[in-house]
Amino acid sequence: MMPETLPPAARPTQKAGVLIGGFLFLAVTTYLVVTSIGNAQVYYLTIAELKRQAPDTGQIVRVSGSVEAGSIRWEEDQGVLAFALVDEGERLPVIYRGLRPDMLRDEATAIAEGRLGADGVFVAQSLSLKCPSKYEAAATATAAR
Repeated sequence: MMPETLPPAARPTQKAGVLIGGFLFLAVTTYLVVTSIGNAQVYYLTIAELKRQAPDTGQIVRVSGSVEAGSIRWEEDQGVLAFALVDEGERLPVIYRGLRPDMLRDEATAIAEGRLGADGVFVAQSLSLKCPSKYEAAATATAAR
């Protein structure tokens, strides 16, 4: 029994198929890397930028500011959190539905992701809070020892 060999005309077609497959693999991999890098970057607007740009009411944006002292209102039975962000003399009322973040305190730095309503109230879908500076100061003091 003789081993089967492909006719010489089939070999260039196989090489072309391998080249096309390799190119498609490289293109898909490059696309995935580029889009994942773009999504990993966290951009946010200041309150002034948000008001100046006036995004569509349906557009999701991130906005950063400090939690205004005395503005936090938590309605535990309804799971509604209301507070205001302040930054450079600008104020933005925020409504968030969900669990109250443990680190939410007066003057905490927060990044809210959501939509600006037509009434000027920012409806947040998620909240991110920076660690209070007293922890950063304590860590610096400990590291200096």
